[in-house]
Amino acid sequence: MEPLPKKRILYAVTKSNGGGAQAYVLMLARGAREAGAQVSVMAGSADGRSATERADTGTEEVTGDIPGFLFSELVAEGIRTIPLSRIQRDVAGASEWRAFKELLAVIRAEKPDVLHLNSSKMGVLGGLAGRVAGVKRIIFTAHGWPSKEPRPFLWKVMAWLGSWLTIVFAHKVIVVSQDDLRTAPVVFFRDKLALVHNGIGDFARASRSDARAALAAHAPALSGYSQWLLMNAELHPNKGIGTAIRALAELAPKHPSLALVVCGQGDRLAYLTELARLLDVSDRVFLLGFVPHAREYLCAADIYLLPSLKEGLPIALLEAGLASLPVVASNIGGIPEVITDQKTGLFMPRGNTHILAKCIEFLFKDPEKAARFGSSLREEVLKKFSGGEMVSKTLALY
Repeated sequence: MEPLPKKRILYAVTKSNGGGAQAYVLMLARGAREAGAQVSVMAGSADGRSATERADTGTEEVTGDIPGFLFSELVAEGIRTIPLSRIQRDVAGASEWRAFKELLAVIRAEKPDVLHLNSSKMGVLGGLAGRVAGVKRIIFTAHGWPSKEPRPFLWKVMAWLGSWLTIVFAHKVIVVSQDDLRTAPVVFFRDKLALVHNGIGDFARASRSDARAALAAHAPALSGYSQWLLMNAELHPNKGIGTAIRALAELAPKHPSLALVVCGQGDRLAYLTELARLLDVSDRVFLLGFVPHAREYLCAADIYLLPSLKEGLPIALLEAGLASLPVVASNIGGIPEVITDQKTGLFMPRGNTHILAKCIEFLFKDPEKAARFGSSLREEVLKKFSGGEMVSKTLALY
């Protein structure tokens, strides 16, 4: 690992929840501290809303910050955290100026040698603030380009321009997959790009029975089902949870013991709950909310689902691989760099409910093949997606 004695490193991410970008920041913060750096992490609230937005909706008191799982993990390890009250996930006009001023004030106070930005919003605002503050090394990691989302054309154009500006502001841009390297929104700045695949270290996992008991504690009715489809995902349109619910509804008549379990929070809870009700599978869809250390309970699943509409190279997929789970995933982004169809998992076209249902049925009909897919995926992840290698390659860019 590259030594970083006394170097001041400030990591930044828009939200402090427990998602993939946050797991990435946590791994890097640990690694940088082990390399001798002085490390701090700044982030907004867990739900992606600013104090102003919460006040405007009248749903919560204005407390300045609602820190999430990322901060609790960092604090437990003695890594300094800086809560941000002004930044929010969604674009919000004049609020962006307040968020920019807050970021600029923090960066000037911290005086980092390296500012490492994560997430699209933080990339634009943090990159500009870092340049104004005179930071000598600004790194941005693209966890999938937002312009790839299935959105209206004008939105995609604006997202492309925002990503291009982020590349302009940064001194180095890390992409996590070959797909993101190939499709990066660069004009004249391709030399700024560096490919560093996401990685992961092995982790403790509960036994199947203990994992099921732990998840069923969040929803006792879950113990009445014997076949579990599992997703660890934010309740966000990009994650394709609606596609999974529709596939479950298609399979329900033939599989009375089948349930879908989703560990994660987000602003699509009401929509997904209503969708399950309309499809008459409310009793089979378990939206458990945020489950701390959810990856420890992966062995509860029979099949892991990743029907995403947009991805970079998802850490959740690497976690499922280390748990030796058979995976059905969308053939998008960096996923094909991890999974080989019919060898280490099964592909589905993005948003195709019927093919997802067919893949699930195929795996249930041939459990031996499903087990081979899972064990082969674990070997692939261990061989090619080392967390230690990811951290070393990233710190070398500082």
